[in-house]
Amino acid sequence: MWTDTRPAAELPKLFERGGDVISLSGGLPDLDVLPLDAISNQLSRLVRLGGKLALQYTTPHVAKALVPAVADLMAREDGHADADNLIPTSGSQMGLTAVALALGAPGQTILVQTPAYPGATAAFRTAGLDLHAAGEDEHGLDPQQLRTTVRELRSTGRTVRMLYTNPTFQNPTGATLSVPRRAAILAACRELDLLLVEDNPYGLLGFDGTTTTLFQALDPQQVVYLGTFSKIFAPGLRSGWIAAPQHLRHDLARVAEIISLSPSALAQGALAAYYSRSGWSELIDRFRDSYRERCALMADALDAELGTDSPWHWQRPGGGFYLWLRHRDGADAGPYARAAADRGVSVVPGGHFSIDGEHADGLRLCFSNVPRKKITEAVGRLAGALTEQPSPAGELTAVAG
Repeated sequence: MWTDTRPAAELPKLFERGGDVISLSGGLPDLDVLPLDAISNQLSRLVRLGGKLALQYTTPHVAKALVPAVADLMAREDGHADADNLIPTSGSQMGLTAVALALGAPGQTILVQTPAYPGATAAFRTAGLDLHAAGEDEHGLDPQQLRTTVRELRSTGRTVRMLYTNPTFQNPTGATLSVPRRAAILAACRELDLLLVEDNPYGLLGFDGTTTTLFQALDPQQVVYLGTFSKIFAPGLRSGWIAAPQHLRHDLARVAEIISLSPSALAQGALAAYYSRSGWSELIDRFRDSYRERCALMADALDAELGTDSPWHWQRPGGGFYLWLRHRDGADAGPYARAAADRGVSVVPGGHFSIDGEHADGLRLCFSNVPRKKITEAVGRLAGALTEQPSPAGELTAVAG
């Protein structure tokens, strides 16, 4: 059942640009690393030799030629890709919506790791699900708090079926959940008959090349895994997948087909052609190098501009796209984001990542697509806004992604 929850399910407008604004908002990948000439030649060949198939409707499956490319990506984090249980999506956003509609029902509760990706919370709310924050400690999601929360909710008559997490280089914090903690969370999920939804856009983007074992690798039948090519290839192809537990495959595939009717044969063919000729390793390494350099530039600039006595604190992430600033005194970051916008730099205030007003003291900075020569300037502008007493007046205009 589709439930209209506007305005609660609206997304921030992260990809808008204009004027002299330096955007630290949207999570855009650095497409300068793509070998565009090679991709162009492969697309031309694909259309020339097989255009009548590539440009036509196709069956609602991950194309046979693309399965090895998916399997390779998941195996790098110890995951399992069974062709029979792969469901094509137009990126993880569609996957989230399919999961919410297929596996939840209006009024049921989904536990959410917070701060949370706004696209996920919007998908869940649009499907009529009630959101509840999953408890955390200094190491991330806490299995004992998970047990307590689920039992308390169920004792009041609420149905709790799923836990949503973005466990590796999380959006927006950049944090990664350790493997022992993942195993403990899964043990709690089994005890509670709780399905875990693993959203993993950034897992292969560790700056030092290391990876963390997926939840899905630890228990494929307890985990619905969402993968995407948007961050390790290009979002414009709108292509991703669900690796579904066997017993849920039919329900998820049925809803995915209703949403999209047909995956893009052209997009799947382009990805398969690239993988068959080049593999993933060189391209992923180029993405990692780009993001490592940009992250270091931004973190160094924050250190230089704000120093250790600032009311703002942050940690350097080990990968992904984001730096997460928090105000030590819990001040609302919204006015600071408005002040930054007045200075020509856009950031996303933490309220966009909350489910009930929490995390309003945060600011998300995205370094993945900022021109290198602009990073220091952007942080300088931002620091000017963060070191002033902001005006509380006005509303922050939503900024997307």
